[in-house]
Amino acid sequence: MNEINTILNTCYELTLDTRVIAGYSHIIPVLLSLTLSFFVFFKAKFNLFSKIFLAFTVSFSLWLLGDLITWGSNNYNLIYFIWSTLVYIELIFFILGLYFVIVFVHERDAKWYTKLLFLAILLIPFIMTVNGQSVTGFNQSVCEAGNNSWLDTYKLIVEGVIVSAIVFYLIRSFFKFQDYASRKADIIVISSILLFLTVFGATEYISSITGVYEYNLYSLFILPIFLITIIYAVFELDIFRFDILGTQYLVVGLVILSGGQLFFISSASDRFLTILSVALTLGLSVIIFRNFKKETDQRLHIEKLSVDLADSKLRLESTNMKLEAANDKLKELDKLKTEFLSLATHQIRSPLTAIKGYASMVVDGDFGPIGDQAKEAIDRIYQSSKNLAIVVEDFLNVSKIESGGMKYEKVNFDFAEISKSVATDLSLAADKKGIKLEYTQDEGNHMVKGDKEKLRQVVLNLIDNSIKYTKAGNIWVSVKQVGDKMLFAVKDTGIGMTEEIKNSLFQKFSRGNGGRYNTTGSGLGLYLGKEITAAHGGRIWIESPGDGLGSTFFVELNIAK
Repeated sequence: MNEINTILNTCYELTLDTRVIAGYSHIIPVLLSLTLSFFVFFKAKFNLFSKIFLAFTVSFSLWLLGDLITWGSNNYNLIYFIWSTLVYIELIFFILGLYFVIVFVHERDAKWYTKLLFLAILLIPFIMTVNGQSVTGFNQSVCEAGNNSWLDTYKLIVEGVIVSAIVFYLIRSFFKFQDYASRKADIIVISSILLFLTVFGATEYISSITGVYEYNLYSLFILPIFLITIIYAVFELDIFRFDILGTQYLVVGLVILSGGQLFFISSASDRFLTILSVALTLGLSVIIFRNFKKETDQRLHIEKLSVDLADSKLRLESTNMKLEAANDKLKELDKLKTEFLSLATHQIRSPLTAIKGYASMVVDGDFGPIGDQAKEAIDRIYQSSKNLAIVVEDFLNVSKIESGGMKYEKVNFDFAEISKSVATDLSLAADKKGIKLEYTQDEGNHMVKGDKEKLRQVVLNLIDNSIKYTKAGNIWVSVKQVGDKMLFAVKDTGIGMTEEIKNSLFQKFSRGNGGRYNTTGSGLGLYLGKEITAAHGGRIWIESPGDGLGSTFFVELNIAK
């Protein structure tokens, strides 16, 4: 009996014309989709999205393999068993397709009640399949099982609801996103799943009610469109958001497509040529992988450098923020310091003025005759208070400049006049040290516009410094017109200075090497001279041939028009 059934097996006889087509339309998509899903699964570090995608492709591949058995097997019992499970497997991958869309759109897992609803939908077909109620019998004459009409109707309703839900998500994507990139990814992915499930479900239904299952067989050629769009979404749109090496998958897919021909050819020459083509493809694939690995390693190295650079940028920005905060704090402290100096100098200046005034009166005999010894002591008090008053005045002026409170009362005056007056007043101090102080001026225009008293202070500081730091020799003070400028100069035969000292001499509290020769002074005179001169649109500088070779200080101001 078994021999007769084998010889007259209608399953074998009826599928001769379609067996090759069935094999190609089932096996190749199974290999391509499973390769893609496992590739994604491992590359995406087993995240939820990749798990659902893998479950969808595995369930769909099981349906394809089961359907292939019904087309290619000559075993009635095996076909009957596989046929009874196909409806249940079909509902599984339809629900997984909707689950995939939900997670893709919302970018998070579905709600617990949604997953519970999915399980409830699958419960009825599961029970019917296990109890053998999914099919009603088997017609050996045409090698077909009879479907349960109630289950077919249930399947049709469920698949219709699922397709409608996917249509809803597709329409929603048109209005949800403003940017084209996000809308493009949603539309492409959802449309591909919708097209595949709609065509598959429709042809499956038509086949079941007409008994012409070739409709469903040829509808599977919609699979390449589905796979191409999914591959595009994975590699180009990066829907799984990981760094995937798409070239590897494409080469593997090419090998699968080439090797798949071996299952469907019978000619020895064709089989040899196909094997040779597959071998050459594998050899080229090895070369491509090696070259691509080098490029990938370089790209990953560049990406790592980019990440390190971004981290360094963040650290730099954090450091800059800290520095800005510290700088603001320093500015605040500097402001407090300036305010303190201003207050302190104001408070000190009044008693100093009194000390200096009374000491001068006592020395001059305004309070009666005093002894020489007492007179000498009081004269020292007078000189010390005078020097201290100058220091206090310097501090007060610095605090005014830094706080923006320095006021200038500018008028037109003869700069040569105040220069000559100061030089005359300080000539006595120069004579006491045995220094000859000479003053000269040309016949030019020496009128400038500025604050007379503050510019007098600049002249006084420069001449006084030359006297302090010149042990012996000469000091030449001159005023002359140079074009539309007035040039004031103080030249001496004093200690001189190096280039290094010259570069820092006009900074606050800088005295160069002058501290070795004179311990008095605050180191603020030249700084104040620079600030006051700059406030008048002029400049101040120094020239010196070297250490111990004397110096020349210059002040240049615009001639008043």
